[in-house]
Amino acid sequence: SVFKKQGSEVNQKFLDKRSGESTASDAVGQKRLNLYHTNVSTLQAMMCGSTPKIDVSREHNDPGDDVARVAAVMYKRMLEANTDPSGEDAQSVLKNVLQDRLLPGFGVGRVRYEFTKREEEFFDEMGVPAVREVVDTEKAIAEYVHWRDCLWGWGRTWAELPWWGFRSYLDKDEVVARFSQDVADQLDFVAQIPNGDKEGEDGDTKSNINKAEIWEFWHKKDKKVFWWSKGADKILDMKDDPLKLEGFLPIAKPLTANVTTTLYEPRSDFVVAQDIYAEIDELYTRITIITRAVKVVGVYDQGATGVSRMLKEGNENELIPVENWAMFAEGGGLKGKIDWFPVEQVVNTLTTLRQLLGETIQMLYEVTGMSDILRGASTDQYTSDGTNQLKAKFGSIRVQALQDEFARFASDLQALKAEVISKHFSPQNIL
Repeated sequence: SVFKKQGSEVNQKFLDKRSGESTASDAVGQKRLNLYHTNVSTLQAMMCGSTPKIDVSREHNDPGDDVARVAAVMYKRMLEANTDPSGEDAQSVLKNVLQDRLLPGFGVGRVRYEFTKREEEFFDEMGVPAVREVVDTEKAIAEYVHWRDCLWGWGRTWAELPWWGFRSYLDKDEVVARFSQDVADQLDFVAQIPNGDKEGEDGDTKSNINKAEIWEFWHKKDKKVFWWSKGADKILDMKDDPLKLEGFLPIAKPLTANVTTTLYEPRSDFVVAQDIYAEIDELYTRITIITRAVKVVGVYDQGATGVSRMLKEGNENELIPVENWAMFAEGGGLKGKIDWFPVEQVVNTLTTLRQLLGETIQMLYEVTGMSDILRGASTDQYTSDGTNQLKAKFGSIRVQALQDEFARFASDLQALKAEVISKHFSPQNIL
């Protein structure tokens, strides 16, 4: 899709990846002033600089509602205690989702319910010893989902989407354990590649373990989950609403950029300002090339041996003899024998380009909302405090909106975990 193609290009822009170009300072080719990397890194540090803390509170603080008060305390402790034993690094999950929101414009996280069973001996109604399976350990896991590993049905808004799909990669042993040996014999196991496509990927980035590509589709209307893989002659598995969640889907509403009500399809923030970024790179390339031309160089009369000695030998406080002085003076002397490169014109051009670059960068900050105040840069000494406060105010409006959306996502993800715990965990494990 267009979204995934643009997302890959944005990632390459952020990492400053170039095909067939050297990164040496004297390399010939386009030079880049990667302000996009700086802007994204600044936003990421502002949004997720410290580990968020879990807080569960009552919707209505009624003084006599001890049940709700105790339940809130229990939920808070369960969510805090369930993070580390489940192998989940909450900070990494949120950082990865946030980075996907800032780069391709689409960040996704989901919840899983995992459990193990054990055999337990008991006595039946007749007093006869027997063995039964009981739930041993239970985990409610919130995990990061890569932005390329998602598909969804056609819809104009999030609420209209009919289904949602997740892609996962399983090796042969995992497929046998999850499905069966017959299913494993039907699937193709190939080296996994980062972007999930079959072409256009560097061979060095491929995994050295062959895995099968399996899709997990959650259908909202039928409330069923299907597992499917290309190449298999039938659906691998099907289950009725395994988590029984209120919203059915096991994901918090994704962090999306530039989504309209015309079609639910994210667009990276980079796309909005891509022309300005390209213009900055073009100006920076010209400045780099012209800077190399700023040097002291010129031409001289080949027959003027004295001028040659003066330039090559670099003598100080010493007179250099010139043969046939009369002819040398008649030819205009030193000024008539040597002519320097017009470096003044080059410097004037360079000054104009640098001024234009500064104006273009300022235009970029106005489009993206990243003022110099938010970036921590010092403003011009003649800029008034009122202007600085205005920049900070309007810049912080956009950042605050993004912070609120990020906080909403983190809260929704923890709320899904709490719902899984309340609906599936045994009372013993809850205690």
